[in-house]
Amino acid sequence: MHEANVEQGVGRSGAHLGVLTIVLALQILPFSDIMAKYLALSVPVIQVIWGRFFFHCIATGIYSSVAYGPRYLKPTLSKMLLLRSAALFAAVGLFYVTIHYLPLTTSLTLWFVEPFILTLMAAVILKERVTRLQWVAIAVGFIGILIAVRPTFVALHWSYGTGLLAGFFYALFLFLTRFIDAKVPSVVSVYHTGLVGGVIASLAVAPVWVSPSGEQWILLVATGIIAAVAHLLIIKSFEWSNASTIAPFTYTEVVMGAILGYVVFNDAPDAYLFAGLAIIVASGIALLRAKHDE
Repeated sequence: MHEANVEQGVGRSGAHLGVLTIVLALQILPFSDIMAKYLALSVPVIQVIWGRFFFHCIATGIYSSVAYGPRYLKPTLSKMLLLRSAALFAAVGLFYVTIHYLPLTTSLTLWFVEPFILTLMAAVILKERVTRLQWVAIAVGFIGILIAVRPTFVALHWSYGTGLLAGFFYALFLFLTRFIDAKVPSVVSVYHTGLVGGVIASLAVAPVWVSPSGEQWILLVATGIIAAVAHLLIIKSFEWSNASTIAPFTYTEVVMGAILGYVVFNDAPDAYLFAGLAIIVASGIALLRAKHDE
């Protein structure tokens, strides 16, 4: 799950470094997801969500304090910050619910509805111009999702819906990121988002809290810290390169997701999932290229 303030990359070497960094980040992030899926077998999902946000907040808070000073740790609780943070909390929470019931690869495929939703939001709300090619890419991407999940409208589990909703709320999170003060360092913005999510999760987890074992504590901490490290790398990748160069490589996340899902849970993706994912990736890249060519 990815958050960053987009900055213009400088130079070809910087662009290459940005691509390498985003690929590295997205091969790390699925480890957090697979730990969350494993933890949810023995503790409530909301407790897993709490661990992800609480320890993410601690890790980015320490980094922000060292890099920029403790004054940045006090959040400015604007309505936009709260709404943006709530959107990310909903996205991650719904994604964790989804991976509890569905294979990680399938969940990530549903998550990739995000670029299409984001384009629609920009067109409808901000009245941004969307070309015919972009609309075609959106339609083809939706077809790819249908192929991947093969809905029967009878036997389809409700968690497919939460997976799509997770992608929707992540698109909303990215949409609202456009309105965040650019003077705030990206990592500090990530810390503030984690702080709000951690508070919400702490309130929600209290009634169902289960005392974790030593192993579960380690996994809870690791889930949050790995997510934090991955997001810091994502921030750096956008500082070294531009969004249009990096964005197509975000789909590489599904590679490690598929490997971990198979190794840990023996979830082997089928031909329909691969075909649908290929269509989603192709249409997503076409969408991004169309934006870049404008």
